[in-house]
Amino acid sequence: MLISQFPNINWLKRQIKHQFQNQKGPNGVHLPTAGWPTVLLHTTASKTIREDIEGPLSIFMNVQGQSIIRVEKHQVLIKDNAYVLTNNKARYDLILPNRNATEVFNIHFGTQFLKDASSWLYHTSGRLLDDPFDSNTPLPSFQLKATWRSSTFNRLVTQLQKLYLIDTTPTEAKEVALLALFEYIVLNQQQQDKSIQFLKNTKKSTKVELLRRLYLAVDYIYAYYNAPLQLEELAQISCLSKYHFLRSFKQAFGVAPHQFIQQIRFQKALYLLQNSSANLQEIAFAIGLENASSLSRMVYKISGSYPSTHRK
Repeated sequence: MLISQFPNINWLKRQIKHQFQNQKGPNGVHLPTAGWPTVLLHTTASKTIREDIEGPLSIFMNVQGQSIIRVEKHQVLIKDNAYVLTNNKARYDLILPNRNATEVFNIHFGTQFLKDASSWLYHTSGRLLDDPFDSNTPLPSFQLKATWRSSTFNRLVTQLQKLYLIDTTPTEAKEVALLALFEYIVLNQQQQDKSIQFLKNTKKSTKVELLRRLYLAVDYIYAYYNAPLQLEELAQISCLSKYHFLRSFKQAFGVAPHQFIQQIRFQKALYLLQNSSANLQEIAFAIGLENASSLSRMVYKISGSYPSTHRK
């Protein structure tokens, strides 16, 4: 279901505590099964804190503005260019820190959908034929971190949102679109996890911890790519010495931090060129460059063509 305001927090916690056994969703909507329903939340709010909610696997993102998602002691700042995944049954806090309005768009994957989709994604066709109703498939699990919103991700989310906005859309069409998005985020995460194999450490536990720290810097880059970022600053955020950070970052992501930042700026510039009427000077400022000439040089260096050729 698509809802346009946050549900009453006390009602929601009671429903979660009882696993939605009364099969009632927000606004009294009858649910087909018990357990978390699949919910798309699109609302605008400011200066809000929603604490200690045990959610299903969820995508948190914003159309505009910023929010903070916190799980246990770790928190991530989310702007309009990234999303954050929280795991099934994770207890999260959602914080809208500013007085300026934030347009939130979150997707909560329902309990039954998660079971069915995970079984489909993780098992072979033969296994699905032998045991089509397996309910013991482990659900995907993600590290709490920001992930850049690729054009594919944005397309899948937009398609899903359009389907949910039309009352007459068949349930099957919504589930196909939801499944495509679910598959994308899981496979994309698996692809990102492969970066651990490039770290030159012998112990797996050391690699896992090192990658976790490197992603703290990546979260920071996604949030502040339009500001001057120094190597020392990023190393400090990762709790690593400068050269240890530099070497490890390059091993994990294949590029140095400054090249990574350039790639993020380029992707954001490309998005603005294709999806806004902002002029080159405005786009340059938006991504942290001095002027339109700097933007043109960066775009040409990375893509081999000038910004005007990327306009739709």
